[in-house]
Amino acid sequence: MKLLLLYLLLNKPKLSMDTVIHKPEYFIAMEYKGLSNCIYKVFITDSLIMCAKVNGYISVEPNFGMGTSVPKELMHNPEAYVNKDMEAKYHGLLSDIQGFLKANKQNFIIRKKDILKIFNNPEKKWGMGYYPQSGRIITQTIKADYNKLPERELILVGDQNPDEILSKLCK
Repeated sequence: MKLLLLYLLLNKPKLSMDTVIHKPEYFIAMEYKGLSNCIYKVFITDSLIMCAKVNGYISVEPNFGMGTSVPKELMHNPEAYVNKDMEAKYHGLLSDIQGFLKANKQNFIIRKKDILKIFNNPEKKWGMGYYPQSGRIITQTIKADYNKLPERELILVGDQNPDEILSKLCK
């Protein structure tokens, strides 16, 4: 018994600064990808911003079979943009950086310490049609293995509070 306790004390798992040990806060954002776009659920931890792709191309109605349209009566609810089947595959992956990144090739992670500048642009994003948006969070970072683009524009879909989101991102 003593040997077992000694073994457990000496070999306890080491948690890195990037390990998620509680349920993180999040917001929902769209990112343009050339002529397309995708929806991310953006998880905010103490040291990371983890962007999980939770829907593909969002289009206006009628979409003629291209992409997904959010019903007009739900457009102000950010959760209406999330594909629940896509979201479900991230369960348990927020503490596994490699698994999180492998879950979808468009996922990315921004280390908070890599942020050079972050701000909200309140102007409407051109091309969003009648979709409501609450602003655009712009991040400028150093390039990293987990984040290949030095600048990101995350469009806040639906009704969200950009000041509150910025406050959480800058903690």
